[in-house]
Amino acid sequence: MKNEILNQYKLLVNFLGKSLGPSFEVVLHEVKGEEVKMIAIANGEVSDRVLEDTVSSETINILKNKSSHNEESMVNHTVLLKNGKKVRSSSMLIKENQKVVGMLCVNFDDSKFHELNCQLLRIIHPDMFVKNYLSDVSYNVLYDDFKKEADEDNEDEDIDAYMKKVYYEVNTKLNFPIGRPTRQEREQTIYALYERGFFNLKDSIDFVSKKLFCSTSTVYRYIALAEKNKQ
Repeated sequence: MKNEILNQYKLLVNFLGKSLGPSFEVVLHEVKGEEVKMIAIANGEVSDRVLEDTVSSETINILKNKSSHNEESMVNHTVLLKNGKKVRSSSMLIKENQKVVGMLCVNFDDSKFHELNCQLLRIIHPDMFVKNYLSDVSYNVLYDDFKKEADEDNEDEDIDAYMKKVYYEVNTKLNFPIGRPTRQEREQTIYALYERGFFNLKDSIDFVSKKLFCSTSTVYRYIALAEKNKQ
């Protein structure tokens, strides 16, 4: 019977993914005692996940929290994904004979809408106001919580998630047009990352060169210019 129930939810995952659009990630988990695995996902680009990936710590925490099992759904709470994106997440427990057999999760990525909001703010407000507005304290607090909950992940994964988060913040503030960056945009991005101490992180040079579609030598050259300008 459980397989029949979850098979119906698999169809729902596919339907919701197509209906809601690419900003909504829909995930279905199967629960077998202590074992939890992802059995369906739509729009996995939101979290950069595929079916073979491990279950998130957020999902494990919800399932371990027995008090939440008295609720049919947990809606509209903020979650920081491993790729650095902050999403609005809602989860629904799937039960059979009062026993949890699965969980359906919907994660909404509003980053594109946030970018539009930033563009509007830049039109109607001075740059300094916008800069202060974008220094999202709640985001930093959320990341601190994320680091505490990520003890089970290895150090490289943690650093990678942090680099994605910092790069996203810098990219959002600079608000360059979407597409391959120009030479000036590369220089300004690298300078902003340098100011954040980004290049003290392991593998940060390779990370930025891939993001900016340039060689590592180009990244080093702009870092040298940033250091020179700071003197």
